[in-house]
Formats: sequence, C-alpha cells, structure tokens
Amino acid sequence: MTSVRRKLGWPSGPGGVGAAVGVLAAIAMLAVGARSWAALDQGAERAATTYLNAIVSGDRAVLMQLSPSKPENKFGPCPFAEMPRLESPRVDAHRAAVVFKGKVKDRSLPGEGAVTLTLLDHVKVDRWRVRQVGFFSKMPLGARIPKRSISEKDKAQERRVVDAAKRYIAAWLKGDYKTMESLSFDWVASVDEPARGVRLRKVDLQAKGTGDGETRINFTAKVTMFRVVPKTLEGTLFAMREDDQWKIRATELTF
Repeated sequence: MTSVRRKLGWPSGPGGVGAAVGVLAAIAMLAVGARSWAALDQGAERAATTYLNAIVSGDRAVLMQLSPSKPENKFGPCPFAEMPRLESPRVDAHRAAVVFKGKVKDRSLPGEGAVTLTLLDHVKVDRWRVRQVGFFSKMPLGARIPKRSISEKDKAQERRVVDAAKRYIAAWLKGDYKTMESLSFDWVASVDEPARGVRLRKVDLQAKGTGDGETRINFTAKVTMFRVVPKTLEGTLFAMREDDQWKIRATELTF
C-alpha cells in the first residue's frame, strides 16, 4: 500500500449535513493498495460496486447480504505482528476511541491508528464493543472520533475502553474469532437512514490477490455532495468467496 488504511466511520444519522459527513467518513475511511493488479472477477466487481452504493444509499439489507457470516471472513487475518501500545483513550458518552502504535505485518500499513468502540446499554457484560480498527497516519476525512474525554463520567470509562480494545486485539492475534465476535459491534446492523445530497457518480476498481485466498480491491470513487461539491476518494476493500458467493468484509474494510 502507498497511503493510509482506514476503517469505516460511525453510522450516519438521519439525512442532512451530519449524515453526509458520515457517508464521506464511511467512503473516505478505506487504504490505497499496491499497484500490481490483475483482472477483477466480474462477481467480485459487482459485489464491490454494489457494496459502495449501499453505503451511500444506507441500504442495510444489501450491506448485510454482502457481508460475510463466518467469523474468519468477517474479521480476517490479524494485521498486527504483536500487541500494539494503546494510549490516549477518549470517551464521549456512547462512543470512544483508543490510539495505537505498534508493529504490523504489512510494511505498507502505517503502524498507528485508532480503535473505535461503542457502548451498549442493553448488555451487562462487555458493554464496550469494538466497532473498527483504523490504520492511518492522519485523521480520516469526516471521522467522528472523540478528541478527548470531557466529563468526569466519561473519564471514568477510559480504563474500560482500553481493556476492551486490548482484549479484542489479543484475540485477533490468536485467531480467536469467537471471542472477537463477543467483543465487536455490528455497525452494518445499525445502519440508519441514507444521507441526503450525497451521490456516488463513478467507481473505478482494480484487484490483487492477498495470498490468503482473498481479493484486495482498490477503488477510486467520484462522489458529489449536496449536488454540487465533487469529491474523489481512494481506498481499498477486501472480497472473499463464502458459500459460493462474493462477500465484502466490513470489519476489515479499509479506505
């Protein structure tokens, strides 16, 4: 990869400016991949294009249909070479983030980024769930990551947030997908209304095998905000075959 690798952002709320920024975070939080590419399978191409369109339109049914169900496909191989250093936790009510720095297996990945988490009120155990793990040297466009904990109540949650992130990454390093499942938040199931004013105009795709039986798909997306503001977004997502169907990984989705 030649640039940053980022995860999908927080869910957009009801249509409007906030939702539009959320969609940009979702499409602008993926990483630019390597430049040696092969022909892209037509099924994978359709799945990738449909997936990106579903992000913009807020089509939860399509996103769920294209998301893998098997844990090993949902989470993928661990990108960390060892447990990274976790620091600077910050909490804002039901969302939180922990900054990380450490060694990664893919040298093209930045060894830094942030783990984002969501607090679930309706559960009694492991209430802080990992939403995504984003690799980036610079904060992604539109990312709704708290800058700091402001209230004393939020500050009191910082240790729990760090512990949740550490347990998640420890399980990932061991390939313990069952534990990862219990510690993760399914953002696809929580997709809200689509953002008004955002249109995906054009997508160019290129593909490369990863060596793990998956396909890394590099994309360039032309997006229009509020009908007049053009944006060009580059990123990478991962596709794999599951039950003879092409699926797109959400957890490992990178922009």
